[in-house]
Amino acid sequence: MSVFRRILKAIDPRPDKHLKDKTIAVGLALLVWVAVNVEEAVPAIFDPVPVVLENMPPDLAIAGDYTQTISVRARGSQRDLSNLTQGRLSPRIDLTAATGGQHVFQIIPEDLNVPSGVQIERIDPSEITIVFEDSLEKYVEISPAISGEPAVGYEIVGRSTEPEMARVSGPRSLVEAIERIETSTVDVGGRDESFTQVVTLLSGNTLLELRDGREVNLQVDILEQPVTIEFEEVPVEVINAQYQVAVNPDHLTVFLRGPPSLLEQIDLEILRLVIDAAELAPQAEDYLIAPSIDFAQEEFGELIELVTTYPQRQINVHVFDQRSR
Repeated sequence: MSVFRRILKAIDPRPDKHLKDKTIAVGLALLVWVAVNVEEAVPAIFDPVPVVLENMPPDLAIAGDYTQTISVRARGSQRDLSNLTQGRLSPRIDLTAATGGQHVFQIIPEDLNVPSGVQIERIDPSEITIVFEDSLEKYVEISPAISGEPAVGYEIVGRSTEPEMARVSGPRSLVEAIERIETSTVDVGGRDESFTQVVTLLSGNTLLELRDGREVNLQVDILEQPVTIEFEEVPVEVINAQYQVAVNPDHLTVFLRGPPSLLEQIDLEILRLVIDAAELAPQAEDYLIAPSIDFAQEEFGELIELVTTYPQRQINVHVFDQRSR
């Protein structure tokens, strides 16, 4: 008995009755089964597919641009193709045996992770050329990048980063040539006070690696633009004298330069010019010495500058051969 008649008999013990109708029904069932279980192979293009480099020797670095992605044309069922992703298709290149110089790596279908029902028709490009060079690491200065202008009447008096240096590694030729690393640009437009901000380091070349991360703290110091103010009749005092000392003149007009808000806070009652006589010994002729300024307010010392004194910058200092009492 034929297989076909056995199937019909299993369906109906009287296979000869309505044989034509039963034959058509079985045929349709077979067609449905084939349609469900045997899908037509269709093409698909995956682009870009990243190329993964593995096991880079620690004493080497990539010294130039290379093709980092490929395009893959595959053929298979819709179900199999839908399960593929660029990441799953990524070929992995083992660099364990790499040495300095140029190397060409072939990419073949067997390098791609695909189901058995998927056929790889094309890989473009099918080879990757990479140039290797000895690696080098060094510290370079970080250069803050700033744009814009502070508010009217203010100026930038300092800028710095923490840390001040960046550790850079990469191919020797590039690392030797680099002198500094810039930061992302910070706009100071309209600001009237100092501030700190996190900024990003910009290596300028993807082949250079920033070993300690890409973010640093930028400190920008903003103060009022300095002005010069005149203070009259500022007394001259002698300190640390071992002998009796006379100064001429004993009062001067002083010109100080600094932020207006600080100059306004100077206490005129305690402002003085100072001559340190600790190292002065008696002699017939006068010493000519330029006095320093004493604000008696320590915080002013770094921000306020003594421009000059009038009518003269140096004063006459006479040391007598008599011990100071």
